[in-house]
Amino acid sequence: MHKKILLIALSSVALVACNSAKEVTSNEANMQESCHFSQAVVGGWAEGDVTPEVEQAAKAAVKAISGDRQLGKIYHVRQQVVAGMNYSITFSIENGDYYNAIVFRSLQNTYDVKEVKQVPSAVSNCDVHK
Repeated sequence: MHKKILLIALSSVALVACNSAKEVTSNEANMQESCHFSQAVVGGWAEGDVTPEVEQAAKAAVKAISGDRQLGKIYHVRQQVVAGMNYSITFSIENGDYYNAIVFRSLQNTYDVKEVKQVPSAVSNCDVHK
């Protein structure tokens, strides 16, 4: 009899402990998951290094910004292998403004700027959620 009561009590404590775990919203989970690049996914985004190709892609993005601008510093690079390479680059320009750009580099080494948008800082979502 005492064993049954003890078993029920331990089971109840385990259930309460499991239910008290912090809930993570689906958006937080997706954002955190997209920041873990230790397991490469074919066709997925991965952390990249600043290479001459990335610098060329960033310079192409700067040309897409209105005015005569100069590339400042490249802060963060992600890349995706497709029929060529997609780059997501966070960079600054000479006046200190920060931008993120998506640039496609073809197999013929031509650069096509898909998107450039100003961002509040050089901190990526991955840095915020560590």
